[in-house]
Amino acid sequence: GGKTSGPPPPATKFVLSEAEVDFFNEYDKLASRHALGGPLASLDWNADQNPPEENFIQVRVVQSGLGRIETEMCGTVELEVGSMHYLPRGDVEHLIRSGALVQLSGEESF
Repeated sequence: GGKTSGPPPPATKFVLSEAEVDFFNEYDKLASRHALGGPLASLDWNADQNPPEENFIQVRVVQSGLGRIETEMCGTVELEVGSMHYLPRGDVEHLIRSGALVQLSGEESF
């Protein structure tokens, strides 16, 4: 794909009002600032936003004191003992391996 952010090519500048040119310049500044870091930096905006179902698993928290975790798709999740969550496998796999979470078979309901 082509580069979508940034000011318009010079050829189109004369068509735009001054306000529009300012808008594009501001947009470019914002876009490049946000491209540098933060949780969205690694996000591919063109990727399918709906991951396949099997990437999500139901888990129950069995260990106390876990606090919050940052997940890729669901933001910040509070892991309280006894609570159940439907989360991306990749975000919680290490917690299942360490015994902090238990993966549910799917029969249990919330």
